[in-house]
Amino acid sequence: LLTTAPGATATASWDNLQALAADLADDGKLDGPKQAGPSEAKQTVDGALAADFTLAPGEKKSVTFVLTWYFPNAKHGNWGDWTYSGNMYTNWWKDAMDVARHVHQNLDKLNRETHLYHDTFYAGNLPHWLMDRITSQVAVLRSKTCFWSDDGFFGAWEGCGRGNGCCPGNCTHVWHYAQAHARLFPDVARRMREQIFDKQLPDGGLPHRLNQGVHPATDGQLGDIIGVYREYLCSTDRRWLDAEWPKMQKAMEHSIAAWDEDEDGVLAGAQWNTLDGALGGSTSWIGSLYLTALEASARMAELHGDDDLAERYRKIRASGAKKQDETLFNGEYYIQIRDPQPRQDYGEGCAIDQVLGEWWAGQVGIATSYPPQHVRSALGAMLKYNFRPDFLGIQQVPRKFVHDADPGLQMIQWPKTKRPNPAILYGDEVMTGFEYPAAAAMVQYGMMREGFMVTRAIYDRYDGRLRTGLTDADTASWGYSGNPFGDDECGKFYARAMSVWSMLLVCQGFDYNGPEGAIGFKPLWKPEDHASFFTGAEGWGLFTQSRQQGSQTERIELKYGQLKIRSLSFELPEKADQAAVTIELDGRQLPAKQTLSADQLTLSLDRPLIMTSDDVLEVHISRN
Repeated sequence: LLTTAPGATATASWDNLQALAADLADDGKLDGPKQAGPSEAKQTVDGALAADFTLAPGEKKSVTFVLTWYFPNAKHGNWGDWTYSGNMYTNWWKDAMDVARHVHQNLDKLNRETHLYHDTFYAGNLPHWLMDRITSQVAVLRSKTCFWSDDGFFGAWEGCGRGNGCCPGNCTHVWHYAQAHARLFPDVARRMREQIFDKQLPDGGLPHRLNQGVHPATDGQLGDIIGVYREYLCSTDRRWLDAEWPKMQKAMEHSIAAWDEDEDGVLAGAQWNTLDGALGGSTSWIGSLYLTALEASARMAELHGDDDLAERYRKIRASGAKKQDETLFNGEYYIQIRDPQPRQDYGEGCAIDQVLGEWWAGQVGIATSYPPQHVRSALGAMLKYNFRPDFLGIQQVPRKFVHDADPGLQMIQWPKTKRPNPAILYGDEVMTGFEYPAAAAMVQYGMMREGFMVTRAIYDRYDGRLRTGLTDADTASWGYSGNPFGDDECGKFYARAMSVWSMLLVCQGFDYNGPEGAIGFKPLWKPEDHASFFTGAEGWGLFTQSRQQGSQTERIELKYGQLKIRSLSFELPEKADQAAVTIELDGRQLPAKQTLSADQLTLSLDRPLIMTSDDVLEVHISRN
């Protein structure tokens, strides 16, 4: 603990701390410096640092204190075959004093950039409570849920509690829901993909935990395949994808062979999943993930010149999109068609994840698979049957994450039939990491009011008031609920909650391809007067759009890093035959070719542009 304040006095050890307290109590002043010394064996050193000064009436003064720490031999828990230790920062600093020196020398810069991130995000005009939800869950990355070893390994539990975290191994069927880490720190997401593909099984399967010998989870494997495409989009070039593509292709081929042997696009057989069991047969939940993974793989195959493979993947997807919709949509929502062998199924239940693959598709710029009217109907049914304004008298088993007086969206309900036996686990629970994608899908499909309602219900549950008696803290690590910075599931600061970042992307209609330098926005939230935070492969900033009669203005302000741009795309409020466009970078006009297709305007710059911090790009559009 350090400060550069003049006249500061330090003390350490219990005896000295008591003496300091007595000295202060005597006349409110410190008689002189008291130096720290070593503590006795098996005793803790207690320390204090004080800076005294005098204030005149109406005067104010700030004193900066810096608390640093350094644990080079930290243990991060035993993950079966490996025990990870050490911290990445030991590669940058040699001890706590070195850290303190760095902070002292760079304090202005660190302060400025921290406030810049906050101020840029909150310069957006999304509802304040929604911005609070989106930003708060980034705290997961700095909680004990995650660690970064000195050898570069990025480790992730599912959540954290007392002692070790909950459920080790960078769990694929949990982490594929998370979006915040991949958009804010693309290098971290790419590292996580590399680590799981390094443990790929001989048949192409991906263990759902990094512990050796763990079998694949169907949803986790498909999510990781889509994740590879996302990580490519959030890169500056294709070199990373080129290195990972052979393993990625092998994983897609394994998915087809294991769960769609006849290649009709409909899954069958046992499918281990994030609800800690194996369901069987065809579901829109895992089925839609499969369809999106096929299209993502087709696009990556095209990048590598394998058009025949891309055509095969798309043929399977087209068949699956038709057959899944025809067989799974019951006229109101999507159900499961079970295998003859009963497993941990949900049958005709209305499930929160029933269009999860459609949500994922929207996150990476892929056209969705099912008829939009059927998806909207399914999302409406989810609200009708699964959403509750309170849980008075409602069973939440095996775990209770919502106070009786709070609202939430339950995982699965059976409004038309009884639940199957055996049934899937956790159907009666409420977990935010699943609620956020459902809410984002609602916004994505034009149900903004409904999607906001679901997210606001979570905000109201995590408002900082302590909820007690939800889950027995003596037998479970997740403890109590209500902390705004760490949503509960199996552990606090649960990783799946970072799926809330998807709300930002759907509200701003974000479309991005880093290697191609393509960026676009189609705001669903207040398109006539929109402002929101955005991220690229190497930087972030603020996007604004304003519309007037017959014209609109787009403004991209890069606040940090850099952003490569070759093309821009925006949505017009109505079809236009012509549009007069000017593009300016910090007041300097840039030549570009335009393509106008119905209500979509694409601008291709004559020369690629690299924006740097504080650059402002404006596009003025007049419609005819």
